[in-house]
Amino acid sequence: MLRLLSCVIASTCACTIIAVGKQASTTGAPLATHTADCGNCDFRIGKVPSKTFTNDSMRDIVQFRLEYPRYVGNARGNVFKLENVDTSIYNWTTTKSIGQIPQVPKTNAYIAGMYGIMNEYQVSIGESTCGGKLVAKPISAGGNALFDISELTNVALERASTAREAIKIMGKLAETYGFYGADWTSSNAQLESGEALAVADPTEVWIVHFHPDDTGASAVWVAQRVPDNHITVVANQFTIHHVNLSDTNNFMGSANMVDVAIRANLYDPQLNGTFDFTRVYAHPIAPDQYYATRRVWRVFTLTNPSLELSPYTDTFALDYPFSITVPSPLSPHDLMRYMRDHYENTPFDMTKGMASGPFGDPDRYDINANGNMTRDVALTGHFERAISIFRTSISFVSVANANDSKHGMIWFGQYGPHATSYVPIYTHVNEVPEVYTRGSLYKYDHSTGYWAFAMVGNWAARFYGFTRPLVASVQEKLEVAAEAAQQAIQTQASQLFQSQGDDAFRKYLTNQSQAMATNTHTAFVDLFSVLVTTFHDGYHMHNLTGPTIEMQSLFYPKW
Repeated sequence: MLRLLSCVIASTCACTIIAVGKQASTTGAPLATHTADCGNCDFRIGKVPSKTFTNDSMRDIVQFRLEYPRYVGNARGNVFKLENVDTSIYNWTTTKSIGQIPQVPKTNAYIAGMYGIMNEYQVSIGESTCGGKLVAKPISAGGNALFDISELTNVALERASTAREAIKIMGKLAETYGFYGADWTSSNAQLESGEALAVADPTEVWIVHFHPDDTGASAVWVAQRVPDNHITVVANQFTIHHVNLSDTNNFMGSANMVDVAIRANLYDPQLNGTFDFTRVYAHPIAPDQYYATRRVWRVFTLTNPSLELSPYTDTFALDYPFSITVPSPLSPHDLMRYMRDHYENTPFDMTKGMASGPFGDPDRYDINANGNMTRDVALTGHFERAISIFRTSISFVSVANANDSKHGMIWFGQYGPHATSYVPIYTHVNEVPEVYTRGSLYKYDHSTGYWAFAMVGNWAARFYGFTRPLVASVQEKLEVAAEAAQQAIQTQASQLFQSQGDDAFRKYLTNQSQAMATNTHTAFVDLFSVLVTTFHDGYHMHNLTGPTIEMQSLFYPKW
Protein backbone atom coordinates (compact mmCIF):
# COMPACT_ATOMS: atom_id res chain seq x y z
CA MET A 1 0.00 0.00 0.00
CA LEU A 2 2.82 2.41 0.77
CA ARG A 3 4.33 1.84 -2.64
CA LEU A 4 0.90 2.41 -4.13
CA LEU A 5 0.68 5.75 -2.35
CA SER A 6 3.87 6.97 -3.97
CA CYS A 7 2.51 6.06 -7.37
CA VAL A 8 -0.77 7.91 -6.94
CA ILE A 9 1.13 11.19 -7.07
CA ALA A 10 2.87 10.03 -10.23
CA SER A 11 -0.39 9.87 -12.16
CA THR A 12 -2.03 13.08 -11.01
CA CYS A 13 -0.72 16.63 -10.82
CA ALA A 14 2.82 16.12 -9.56
CA CYS A 15 4.84 19.19 -10.52
CA THR A 16 8.33 20.62 -10.01
CA ILE A 17 9.17 24.24 -9.20
CA ILE A 18 12.59 25.92 -9.15
CA ALA A 19 13.32 29.35 -7.67
CA VAL A 20 16.47 31.43 -8.24
CA GLY A 21 17.39 34.60 -6.33
CA LYS A 22 18.21 37.81 -8.16
CA GLN A 23 21.97 37.67 -7.56
CA ALA A 24 22.01 34.07 -8.79
CA SER A 25 20.33 35.07 -12.07
CA THR A 26 21.94 36.48 -15.20
CA THR A 27 18.92 38.77 -15.58
CA GLY A 28 19.47 40.60 -12.27
CA ALA A 29 15.97 39.56 -11.16
CA PRO A 30 14.64 36.33 -9.64
CA LEU A 31 13.64 33.42 -11.88
CA ALA A 32 10.93 30.84 -11.18
CA THR A 33 9.84 27.73 -13.06
CA HIS A 34 6.86 25.41 -13.10
CA THR A 35 6.38 22.09 -14.87
CA ALA A 36 2.68 21.21 -14.63
CA ASP A 37 3.01 17.43 -14.83
CA CYS A 38 -0.63 16.53 -15.19
CA GLY A 39 -1.56 14.00 -17.84
CA ASN A 40 -5.28 14.84 -17.97
CA CYS A 41 -5.17 18.63 -17.62
CA ASP A 42 -6.44 21.54 -19.67
CA PHE A 43 -3.26 22.81 -21.33
CA ARG A 44 -4.69 26.10 -22.64
CA ILE A 45 -3.51 29.46 -21.34
CA GLY A 46 -5.12 32.89 -21.69
CA LYS A 47 -4.75 36.54 -20.83
CA VAL A 48 -7.12 37.69 -18.09
CA PRO A 49 -7.79 41.42 -18.54
CA SER A 50 -7.79 44.09 -15.85
CA LYS A 51 -11.28 45.05 -14.70
CA THR A 52 -12.94 47.70 -12.53
CA PHE A 53 -15.83 47.07 -10.13
CA THR A 54 -18.32 48.96 -8.02
CA ASN A 55 -17.87 49.05 -4.25
CA ASP A 56 -20.48 46.38 -3.53
CA SER A 57 -19.19 43.83 -6.05
CA MET A 58 -18.40 40.24 -5.11
CA ARG A 59 -15.94 37.82 -6.69
CA ASP A 60 -17.11 34.28 -7.44
CA ILE A 61 -14.93 31.40 -6.26
CA VAL A 62 -15.16 28.14 -8.20
CA GLN A 63 -14.35 24.55 -7.29
CA PHE A 64 -10.95 23.13 -8.15
CA ARG A 65 -10.79 21.52 -11.57
CA LEU A 66 -7.82 20.82 -13.86
CA GLU A 67 -9.48 18.91 -16.70
CA TYR A 68 -10.72 20.56 -19.90
CA PRO A 69 -12.47 22.94 -19.65
CA ARG A 70 -11.22 23.89 -16.19
CA TYR A 71 -13.23 27.12 -16.17
CA VAL A 72 -16.08 28.34 -18.38
CA GLY A 73 -17.33 31.90 -18.00
CA ASN A 74 -16.88 35.57 -18.80
CA ALA A 75 -14.68 36.61 -15.86
CA ARG A 76 -11.31 35.55 -17.29
CA GLY A 77 -10.99 36.85 -20.82
CA ASN A 78 -11.87 35.45 -24.22
CA VAL A 79 -10.13 32.07 -24.06
CA PHE A 80 -12.34 30.70 -21.31
CA LYS A 81 -15.71 31.97 -22.55
CA LEU A 82 -18.36 29.38 -23.37
CA GLU A 83 -18.29 30.24 -27.08
CA ASN A 84 -14.62 29.23 -27.19
CA VAL A 85 -15.15 25.83 -25.57
CA ASP A 86 -15.54 22.83 -27.88
CA THR A 87 -19.15 21.87 -27.18
CA SER A 88 -19.07 19.29 -29.98
CA ILE A 89 -17.40 17.06 -27.40
CA TYR A 90 -19.84 17.65 -24.58
CA ASN A 91 -22.48 20.22 -23.73
CA TRP A 92 -20.48 22.07 -21.10
CA THR A 93 -22.07 25.02 -19.33
CA THR A 94 -20.82 27.98 -17.32
CA THR A 95 -18.78 27.03 -14.25
CA LYS A 96 -20.82 27.40 -11.07
CA SER A 97 -19.69 29.48 -8.13
CA ILE A 98 -19.30 27.72 -4.77
CA GLY A 99 -18.98 30.97 -2.81
CA GLN A 100 -18.03 34.62 -2.98
CA ILE A 101 -15.62 37.11 -1.44
CA PRO A 102 -15.70 40.92 -1.60
CA GLN A 103 -14.24 42.21 -4.86
CA VAL A 104 -11.59 44.92 -5.04
CA PRO A 105 -12.18 48.14 -7.05
CA LYS A 106 -9.69 47.17 -9.76
CA THR A 107 -7.95 43.92 -10.66
CA ASN A 108 -4.63 43.34 -12.40
CA ALA A 109 -4.29 41.72 -15.79
CA TYR A 110 -2.40 38.42 -15.80
CA ILE A 111 -1.58 35.29 -17.76
CA ALA A 112 -3.55 32.30 -16.50
CA GLY A 113 -3.10 28.58 -16.94
CA MET A 114 -4.18 25.83 -14.57
CA TYR A 115 -2.99 28.30 -11.94
CA GLY A 116 -2.23 32.00 -12.11
CA ILE A 117 1.11 32.42 -13.89
CA MET A 118 2.29 36.07 -14.04
CA ASN A 119 0.65 39.47 -13.81
CA GLU A 120 1.56 42.85 -15.26
CA TYR A 121 3.35 43.83 -12.04
CA GLN A 122 5.69 40.89 -12.77
CA VAL A 123 4.48 38.81 -9.84
CA SER A 124 4.74 35.17 -10.93
CA ILE A 125 3.72 31.89 -9.34
CA GLY A 126 4.80 28.28 -9.87
CA GLU A 127 3.04 25.33 -8.18
CA SER A 128 3.87 21.87 -6.81
CA THR A 129 1.30 19.61 -5.15
CA CYS A 130 2.52 18.09 -1.88
CA GLY A 131 1.28 15.52 0.57
CA GLY A 132 -0.19 16.59 3.90
CA LYS A 133 -1.51 14.90 7.01
CA LEU A 134 -4.86 16.69 7.22
CA VAL A 135 -7.54 16.71 4.51
CA ALA A 136 -10.26 19.32 4.01
CA LYS A 137 -13.30 19.34 1.73
CA PRO A 138 -14.67 22.22 -0.33
CA ILE A 139 -17.99 23.77 0.60
CA SER A 140 -19.46 22.25 -2.56
CA ALA A 141 -18.68 18.74 -1.27
CA GLY A 142 -20.12 19.25 2.20
CA GLY A 143 -16.95 20.67 3.71
CA ASN A 144 -16.04 24.06 5.15
CA ALA A 145 -13.27 25.29 2.84
CA LEU A 146 -13.73 27.75 -0.01
CA PHE A 147 -10.26 28.03 -1.56
CA ASP A 148 -8.04 25.62 -3.45
CA ILE A 149 -4.56 26.63 -4.58
CA SER A 150 -5.66 27.53 -8.12
CA GLU A 151 -8.17 30.12 -6.98
CA LEU A 152 -5.71 31.46 -4.40
CA THR A 153 -3.13 32.09 -7.13
CA ASN A 154 -5.71 33.70 -9.41
CA VAL A 155 -6.93 36.10 -6.73
CA ALA A 156 -3.36 36.89 -5.67
CA LEU A 157 -2.32 37.88 -9.19
CA GLU A 158 -5.49 39.92 -9.59
CA ARG A 159 -4.65 41.95 -6.49
CA ALA A 160 -0.92 41.92 -5.72
CA SER A 161 1.90 44.13 -6.97
CA THR A 162 4.70 42.32 -5.08
CA ALA A 163 5.50 38.76 -4.09
CA ARG A 164 5.12 39.56 -0.39
CA GLU A 165 1.72 41.08 -1.00
CA ALA A 166 0.62 38.04 -3.02
CA ILE A 167 1.67 35.69 -0.23
CA LYS A 168 -0.11 37.73 2.44
CA ILE A 169 -3.28 37.87 0.33
CA MET A 170 -3.29 34.10 -0.17
CA GLY A 171 -2.48 33.43 3.47
CA LYS A 172 -5.27 35.65 4.76
CA LEU A 173 -7.82 34.20 2.34
CA ALA A 174 -6.85 30.62 3.22
CA GLU A 175 -7.08 31.32 6.94
CA THR A 176 -10.35 33.24 6.66
CA TYR A 177 -12.25 31.06 4.20
CA GLY A 178 -10.54 27.68 4.46
CA PHE A 179 -8.15 25.78 2.20
CA TYR A 180 -8.59 22.36 0.59
CA GLY A 181 -6.21 20.30 -1.54
CA ALA A 182 -6.42 18.76 -4.99
CA ASP A 183 -8.10 15.56 -3.72
CA TRP A 184 -10.68 15.20 -0.98
CA THR A 185 -12.55 12.04 -1.99
CA SER A 186 -10.10 9.17 -2.50
CA SER A 187 -8.44 7.01 0.14
CA ASN A 188 -5.14 8.63 -0.84
CA ALA A 189 -6.31 12.23 -0.55
CA GLN A 190 -3.53 13.01 1.92
CA LEU A 191 -1.01 12.77 -0.91
CA GLU A 192 -2.55 15.88 -2.50
CA SER A 193 -3.81 17.81 0.51
CA GLY A 194 -0.90 20.27 0.60
CA GLU A 195 0.52 22.75 -1.88
CA ALA A 196 3.81 24.54 -2.44
CA LEU A 197 4.35 27.69 -4.48
CA ALA A 198 7.29 29.69 -5.79
CA VAL A 199 6.22 33.34 -5.70
CA ALA A 200 8.53 35.84 -7.39
CA ASP A 201 8.71 39.51 -8.34
CA PRO A 202 11.55 41.70 -9.71
CA THR A 203 13.41 41.75 -6.37
CA GLU A 204 12.77 38.52 -4.44
CA VAL A 205 11.37 35.00 -4.60
CA TRP A 206 9.72 32.93 -1.88
CA ILE A 207 8.66 29.34 -1.30
CA VAL A 208 5.22 28.99 0.31
CA HIS A 209 3.50 25.94 1.80
CA PHE A 210 -0.27 25.64 2.34
CA HIS A 211 -2.02 22.94 4.38
CA PRO A 212 -5.57 22.56 5.77
CA ASP A 213 -6.11 23.15 9.46
CA ASP A 214 -7.77 20.61 11.76
CA THR A 215 -11.25 22.15 11.41
CA GLY A 216 -11.32 22.16 7.61
CA ALA A 217 -12.43 25.79 7.76
CA SER A 218 -9.06 27.54 7.86
CA ALA A 219 -5.44 26.81 6.97
CA VAL A 220 -1.86 26.71 8.15
CA TRP A 221 0.82 28.18 5.93
CA VAL A 222 4.45 29.24 5.95
CA ALA A 223 6.72 31.12 3.55
CA GLN A 224 10.51 31.32 3.40
CA ARG A 225 12.48 33.74 1.26
CA VAL A 226 15.11 32.30 -1.06
CA PRO A 227 18.43 34.11 -0.41
CA ASP A 228 19.38 36.38 -3.29
CA ASN A 229 22.40 34.26 -4.30
CA HIS A 230 20.67 30.89 -3.89
CA ILE A 231 18.57 28.36 -5.80
CA THR A 232 15.94 26.03 -4.39
CA VAL A 233 13.54 23.40 -5.69
CA VAL A 234 10.29 21.77 -4.56
CA ALA A 235 9.34 18.39 -6.02
CA ASN A 236 6.01 17.34 -4.48
CA GLN A 237 7.21 17.49 -0.90
CA PHE A 238 7.42 20.37 1.57
CA THR A 239 10.94 21.72 2.07
CA ILE A 240 10.59 24.39 4.77
CA HIS A 241 11.74 23.02 8.10
CA HIS A 242 12.56 25.39 10.97
CA VAL A 243 10.47 28.56 11.07
CA ASN A 244 11.24 31.92 12.67
CA LEU A 245 8.26 34.24 12.23
CA SER A 246 10.05 36.99 14.15
CA ASP A 247 12.51 37.18 11.23
CA THR A 248 10.11 39.04 8.96
CA ASN A 249 12.75 39.56 6.28
CA ASN A 250 12.89 35.84 5.62
CA PHE A 251 9.72 34.23 6.99
CA MET A 252 5.96 34.70 6.90
CA GLY A 253 3.26 32.36 8.10
CA SER A 254 0.08 31.73 10.02
CA ALA A 255 0.25 32.17 13.77
CA ASN A 256 -1.73 28.95 14.25
CA MET A 257 0.74 26.47 12.74
CA VAL A 258 1.98 25.09 16.07
CA ASP A 259 -1.41 25.16 17.83
CA VAL A 260 -3.11 23.26 15.00
CA ALA A 261 -0.36 20.64 15.00
CA ILE A 262 -0.74 20.12 18.75
CA ARG A 263 -4.55 19.89 18.57
CA ALA A 264 -4.33 17.39 15.70
CA ASN A 265 -1.78 15.27 17.60
CA LEU A 266 0.83 15.89 14.93
CA TYR A 267 3.30 17.56 17.26
CA ASP A 268 4.21 17.39 20.93
CA PRO A 269 6.77 20.02 22.01
CA GLN A 270 7.91 17.84 24.89
CA LEU A 271 8.48 14.75 22.76
CA ASN A 272 9.38 16.22 19.38
CA GLY A 273 11.50 19.21 20.31
CA THR A 274 11.91 22.12 17.88
CA PHE A 275 8.97 22.58 15.54
CA ASP A 276 9.74 21.44 11.97
CA PHE A 277 6.98 22.37 9.49
CA THR A 278 7.81 19.66 6.97
CA ARG A 279 8.27 16.92 9.52
CA VAL A 280 5.01 17.85 11.23
CA TYR A 281 2.70 18.43 8.26
CA ALA A 282 4.17 16.60 5.24
CA HIS A 283 2.70 13.22 4.41
CA PRO A 284 5.62 10.84 3.83
CA ILE A 285 6.18 9.44 0.35
CA ALA A 286 7.26 6.06 1.65
CA PRO A 287 9.07 3.85 1.05
CA ASP A 288 9.96 5.61 -2.21
CA GLN A 289 10.82 9.15 -1.08
CA TYR A 290 13.17 9.40 -4.04
CA TYR A 291 10.17 10.24 -6.19
CA ALA A 292 10.58 13.70 -4.64
CA THR A 293 14.03 13.97 -3.12
CA ARG A 294 15.98 12.80 -6.17
CA ARG A 295 14.78 15.80 -8.20
CA VAL A 296 15.97 18.12 -5.42
CA TRP A 297 19.36 16.43 -5.44
CA ARG A 298 19.53 16.73 -9.22
CA VAL A 299 18.82 20.46 -9.38
CA PHE A 300 21.31 21.18 -6.61
CA THR A 301 24.08 19.11 -8.20
CA LEU A 302 23.41 20.43 -11.70
CA THR A 303 23.85 23.90 -10.24
CA ASN A 304 26.99 22.98 -8.32
CA PRO A 305 28.58 19.72 -9.57
CA SER A 306 31.17 19.86 -6.77
CA LEU A 307 28.47 19.95 -4.08
CA GLU A 308 28.87 17.08 -1.64
CA LEU A 309 25.25 15.95 -1.45
CA SER A 310 24.22 12.32 -1.47
CA PRO A 311 21.38 11.23 -3.77
CA TYR A 312 20.28 9.00 -0.90
CA THR A 313 18.44 10.62 1.98
CA ASP A 314 15.66 10.08 4.52
CA THR A 315 11.93 10.42 3.97
CA PHE A 316 11.87 14.20 4.43
CA ALA A 317 15.41 14.94 3.18
CA LEU A 318 16.28 16.34 6.59
CA ASP A 319 19.97 16.44 5.67
CA TYR A 320 19.32 18.56 2.56
CA PRO A 321 19.50 22.36 2.78
CA PHE A 322 16.49 24.51 1.95
CA SER A 323 18.57 26.19 -0.77
CA ILE A 324 22.16 26.34 -1.97
CA THR A 325 24.54 29.05 -3.15
CA VAL A 326 24.81 29.35 -6.93
CA PRO A 327 28.50 29.33 -8.02
CA SER A 328 27.82 31.29 -11.22
CA PRO A 329 24.61 33.07 -12.31
CA LEU A 330 21.95 31.01 -14.06
CA SER A 331 20.06 32.11 -17.15
CA PRO A 332 16.49 31.22 -18.14
CA HIS A 333 18.03 28.80 -20.65
CA ASP A 334 19.92 27.03 -17.87
CA LEU A 335 16.59 26.41 -16.16
CA MET A 336 15.10 25.14 -19.42
CA ARG A 337 17.98 22.66 -19.51
CA TYR A 338 17.20 21.62 -15.94
CA MET A 339 13.54 21.10 -16.82
CA ARG A 340 14.55 18.83 -19.72
CA ASP A 341 16.67 16.59 -17.51
CA HIS A 342 16.38 12.80 -17.20
CA TYR A 343 19.41 12.31 -14.91
CA GLU A 344 21.64 11.95 -17.95
CA ASN A 345 25.21 10.86 -17.15
CA THR A 346 24.38 9.90 -13.56
CA PRO A 347 23.81 6.47 -12.00
CA PHE A 348 20.09 7.19 -12.41
CA ASP A 349 20.23 7.98 -16.15
CA MET A 350 16.77 7.13 -17.51
CA THR A 351 18.07 6.77 -21.07
CA LYS A 352 20.05 3.70 -19.97
CA GLY A 353 19.12 0.19 -18.90
CA MET A 354 16.42 -2.26 -19.92
CA ALA A 355 13.57 0.02 -18.84
CA SER A 356 14.62 2.49 -21.56
CA GLY A 357 14.19 -0.17 -24.23
CA PRO A 358 16.62 -0.70 -27.10
CA PHE A 359 16.82 2.99 -28.05
CA GLY A 360 17.11 4.87 -24.76
CA ASP A 361 13.54 6.06 -24.18
CA PRO A 362 13.50 7.96 -20.83
CA ASP A 363 9.72 7.77 -20.44
CA ARG A 364 8.39 5.59 -17.64
CA TYR A 365 4.65 5.18 -17.95
CA ASP A 366 2.31 5.23 -14.96
CA ILE A 367 2.02 1.86 -13.24
CA ASN A 368 -0.81 -0.46 -14.20
CA ALA A 369 -1.46 -4.12 -14.99
CA ASN A 370 -0.36 -5.45 -18.38
CA GLY A 371 -0.68 -9.08 -19.43
CA ASN A 372 1.07 -11.25 -16.86
CA MET A 373 2.25 -8.15 -14.98
CA THR A 374 -0.19 -7.44 -12.18
CA ARG A 375 -0.53 -4.02 -10.64
CA ASP A 376 0.45 -5.37 -7.23
CA VAL A 377 3.68 -6.82 -8.58
CA ALA A 378 4.43 -3.65 -10.54
CA LEU A 379 4.05 -1.60 -7.38
CA THR A 380 6.91 -3.47 -5.73
CA GLY A 381 9.36 -2.04 -8.28
CA HIS A 382 10.94 1.37 -8.69
CA PHE A 383 11.40 3.83 -11.52
CA GLU A 384 13.18 7.14 -11.18
CA ARG A 385 11.05 10.26 -11.51
CA ALA A 386 12.80 12.84 -13.68
CA ILE A 387 12.13 16.57 -13.88
CA SER A 388 11.13 16.22 -17.54
CA ILE A 389 8.22 13.88 -18.02
CA PHE A 390 5.97 12.92 -20.92
CA ARG A 391 2.74 13.91 -19.17
CA THR A 392 3.61 17.55 -18.63
CA SER A 393 0.80 19.84 -19.78
CA ILE A 394 2.66 23.15 -19.68
CA SER A 395 5.92 24.52 -18.31
CA PHE A 396 7.50 27.94 -18.07
CA VAL A 397 10.29 30.11 -16.74
CA SER A 398 9.13 33.47 -15.41
CA VAL A 399 11.51 36.34 -16.16
CA ALA A 400 10.94 39.66 -14.43
CA ASN A 401 12.68 42.79 -15.70
CA ALA A 402 14.34 44.67 -12.84
CA ASN A 403 14.68 47.85 -14.90
CA ASP A 404 11.33 48.13 -16.69
CA SER A 405 8.14 46.60 -15.31
CA LYS A 406 6.54 46.63 -18.75
CA HIS A 407 8.92 43.97 -20.06
CA GLY A 408 8.17 41.02 -17.80
CA MET A 409 7.67 37.74 -19.64
CA ILE A 410 7.54 33.98 -19.44
CA TRP A 411 9.33 31.45 -21.60
CA PHE A 412 6.42 29.10 -22.26
CA GLY A 413 6.03 25.60 -23.67
CA GLN A 414 3.38 22.88 -23.85
CA TYR A 415 3.88 19.12 -23.44
CA GLY A 416 7.07 17.60 -21.96
CA PRO A 417 10.01 20.01 -21.63
CA HIS A 418 12.29 17.63 -23.56
CA ALA A 419 9.90 17.77 -26.53
CA THR A 420 8.79 21.40 -26.49
CA SER A 421 10.41 24.67 -27.48
CA TYR A 422 10.03 27.69 -25.22
CA VAL A 423 8.59 30.93 -26.59
CA PRO A 424 8.63 34.39 -24.95
CA ILE A 425 5.17 35.62 -23.98
CA TYR A 426 5.13 39.12 -22.55
CA THR A 427 2.91 39.98 -19.61
CA HIS A 428 1.62 43.08 -21.42
CA VAL A 429 0.26 41.27 -24.49
CA ASN A 430 -3.39 41.79 -25.30
CA GLU A 431 -3.80 38.07 -25.97
CA VAL A 432 -1.46 35.10 -25.66
CA PRO A 433 -0.44 33.38 -28.93
CA GLU A 434 -3.42 31.70 -30.52
CA VAL A 435 -1.85 28.23 -30.83
CA TYR A 436 -1.70 28.02 -27.02
CA THR A 437 -5.36 29.00 -26.48
CA ARG A 438 -7.04 26.08 -28.24
CA GLY A 439 -7.26 22.33 -28.09
CA SER A 440 -7.87 19.55 -25.62
CA LEU A 441 -6.96 15.95 -24.94
CA TYR A 442 -10.29 14.93 -26.44
CA LYS A 443 -9.21 15.55 -30.04
CA TYR A 444 -5.94 15.50 -31.94
CA ASP A 445 -5.41 18.83 -33.70
CA HIS A 446 -2.02 19.51 -35.24
CA SER A 447 -2.90 23.21 -35.58
CA THR A 448 -2.56 23.59 -31.79
CA GLY A 449 0.72 23.97 -29.98
CA TYR A 450 0.25 21.08 -27.57
CA TRP A 451 -0.44 18.47 -30.22
CA ALA A 452 2.46 19.58 -32.42
CA PHE A 453 4.83 19.10 -29.48
CA ALA A 454 3.13 15.86 -28.37
CA MET A 455 3.51 14.28 -31.80
CA VAL A 456 7.22 15.10 -31.84
CA GLY A 457 7.62 13.78 -28.30
CA ASN A 458 5.78 10.54 -28.95
CA TRP A 459 7.55 9.71 -32.21
CA ALA A 460 10.97 10.80 -30.99
CA ALA A 461 10.59 8.57 -27.91
CA ARG A 462 10.49 5.45 -30.11
CA PHE A 463 14.12 5.95 -31.15
CA TYR A 464 15.14 8.48 -28.50
CA GLY A 465 18.89 7.90 -28.54
CA PHE A 466 18.93 8.65 -32.27
CA THR A 467 16.24 11.33 -32.44
CA ARG A 468 17.23 13.42 -29.42
CA PRO A 469 20.09 15.29 -31.18
CA LEU A 470 17.75 16.29 -34.00
CA VAL A 471 15.03 17.53 -31.63
CA ALA A 472 17.60 19.35 -29.48
CA SER A 473 19.05 21.13 -32.50
CA VAL A 474 15.63 22.51 -33.47
CA GLN A 475 14.94 23.59 -29.88
CA GLU A 476 18.28 25.35 -29.65
CA LYS A 477 17.90 27.10 -32.99
CA LEU A 478 14.46 28.46 -32.09
CA GLU A 479 15.29 29.48 -28.52
CA VAL A 480 18.64 31.07 -29.37
CA ALA A 481 16.97 33.10 -32.12
CA ALA A 482 14.18 34.19 -29.77
CA GLU A 483 16.70 35.22 -27.12
CA ALA A 484 18.81 37.12 -29.64
CA ALA A 485 15.75 39.12 -30.69
CA GLN A 486 14.83 40.26 -27.18
CA GLN A 487 16.91 43.41 -26.93
CA ALA A 488 15.66 44.74 -30.26
CA ILE A 489 12.06 43.82 -29.44
CA GLN A 490 12.14 45.51 -26.06
CA THR A 491 13.87 48.60 -27.45
CA GLN A 492 11.29 48.94 -30.21
CA ALA A 493 8.45 48.34 -27.76
CA SER A 494 9.74 51.06 -25.42
CA GLN A 495 10.05 53.50 -28.30
CA LEU A 496 6.48 52.76 -29.37
CA PHE A 497 5.29 53.31 -25.81
CA GLN A 498 6.96 56.71 -25.72
CA SER A 499 5.86 57.82 -29.18
CA GLN A 500 2.46 56.19 -29.67
CA GLY A 501 1.30 55.11 -26.23
CA ASP A 502 0.22 51.97 -24.41
CA ASP A 503 -2.07 50.55 -27.10
CA ALA A 504 0.69 50.52 -29.73
CA PHE A 505 3.13 49.08 -27.19
CA ARG A 506 0.80 46.20 -26.31
CA LYS A 507 -0.13 45.49 -29.91
CA TYR A 508 3.53 45.26 -30.88
CA LEU A 509 4.39 42.83 -28.07
CA THR A 510 1.29 40.77 -28.86
CA ASN A 511 2.37 40.50 -32.49
CA GLN A 512 5.93 39.57 -31.56
CA SER A 513 4.86 36.76 -29.23
CA GLN A 514 2.37 35.58 -31.84
CA ALA A 515 5.04 35.52 -34.56
CA MET A 516 7.53 33.56 -32.44
CA ALA A 517 4.85 31.07 -31.37
CA THR A 518 3.70 30.58 -34.97
CA ASN A 519 7.27 30.09 -36.13
CA THR A 520 7.89 27.54 -33.38
CA HIS A 521 4.66 25.70 -34.13
CA THR A 522 5.49 25.50 -37.84
CA ALA A 523 8.98 24.26 -37.04
CA PHE A 524 7.61 21.42 -34.90
CA VAL A 525 5.00 20.39 -37.44
CA ASP A 526 7.86 20.20 -39.95
CA LEU A 527 10.08 18.42 -37.42
CA PHE A 528 7.50 15.67 -36.99
CA SER A 529 7.53 15.08 -40.74
CA VAL A 530 11.32 14.90 -40.70
CA LEU A 531 11.32 12.46 -37.78
CA VAL A 532 8.79 10.14 -39.40
CA THR A 533 10.70 10.19 -42.68
CA THR A 534 14.12 9.73 -41.10
CA PHE A 535 13.27 7.18 -38.40
CA HIS A 536 10.67 4.52 -39.09
CA ASP A 537 10.22 0.75 -39.11
CA GLY A 538 13.49 0.21 -37.28
CA TYR A 539 15.53 2.13 -39.84
CA HIS A 540 17.53 5.34 -39.84
CA MET A 541 17.17 6.71 -43.35
CA HIS A 542 20.22 8.56 -44.70
CA ASN A 543 20.94 10.57 -47.85
CA LEU A 544 17.38 11.87 -48.06
CA THR A 545 18.51 14.72 -50.32
CA GLY A 546 20.65 12.52 -52.57
CA PRO A 547 19.91 10.25 -55.52
CA THR A 548 19.66 7.05 -53.45
CA ILE A 549 18.36 6.53 -49.92
CA GLU A 550 20.65 4.64 -47.57
CA MET A 551 18.90 2.51 -44.93
CA GLN A 552 20.62 1.77 -41.62
CA SER A 553 19.01 -0.84 -39.38
CA LEU A 554 18.91 0.35 -35.77
CA PHE A 555 18.68 -3.21 -34.39
CA TYR A 556 19.04 -4.00 -30.68
CA PRO A 557 21.75 -3.76 -28.03
CA LYS A 558 23.11 -6.79 -26.19
CA TRP A 559 21.39 -7.08 -22.82
